[in-house]
Amino acid sequence: MPTKPDKSRPAPRFKPLSPAQETALTLYLAGRSDADVAEAVGVTRQTCNEWRNQHVVFMVELEKRRADLWRSSAERLRSGITKAIENLLGAVEAGDLKASIALLKAVDLYGDASMSHIKALDPETLIRQQAEAQVDKEGVARDSLTAMVENMNNEAWRHRLEEVEAELRSTYVEAEPSANTSERPRIQSS
Repeated sequence: MPTKPDKSRPAPRFKPLSPAQETALTLYLAGRSDADVAEAVGVTRQTCNEWRNQHVVFMVELEKRRADLWRSSAERLRSGITKAIENLLGAVEAGDLKASIALLKAVDLYGDASMSHIKALDPETLIRQQAEAQVDKEGVARDSLTAMVENMNNEAWRHRLEEVEAELRSTYVEAEPSANTSERPRIQSS
C-alpha cells in the first residue's frame, strides 16, 4: 500500500511540459496512437510511450484532460435527461425501454457506471508510486519480517525511497525562484 506524500511541505512547482508534449496531449485526446503522435511531434514512438507511462507531469495532465472531456461529455448527456424521462414515460406506455435506459446508464443514473477508470491526478502521488516501485525493484526490503530474514532493517527501504523520490522530484520539480524572477503557474491537483 503506497504511503501518502508529506502534506507539511509546500506544494512543489512542477516543470512545464514542452511544446511537443503539449501537442502530444492534444493528439492523444483525439484518439491518436503513439506512432501517429510521434510522427506529428517529431519524436520516437518510444518517447511518446515513455511520456504516457513514466513522465509524471505528462501522465497527470493527460488524465486531467481526459477527466475534463469525460465530464463535459457527461454534462451534454445529462442535458438530455428531460427528454429521456419523456421517452421513458412514453416507452413505458409503448413497451420499449431500451433507448431510454441506455441514456440513463450513460449519464450514470442507472446501475454502477462511474468514472473509476480515471487515474491519480496528483504528481506527488505518482512520484511516490514510481519511487516505491524503483526501491522494490532494487530489492530493498520493505517490511520488518523480510528485513529481519535478510538481516536488514526497513530503515534501509525508507532511506532508499527518500533518495529515489528526491531523484524523481529533481526531474519534474522546478527549483525555487530567486527573488528577481516571476513565479510560474503551478499544476493544480484535483
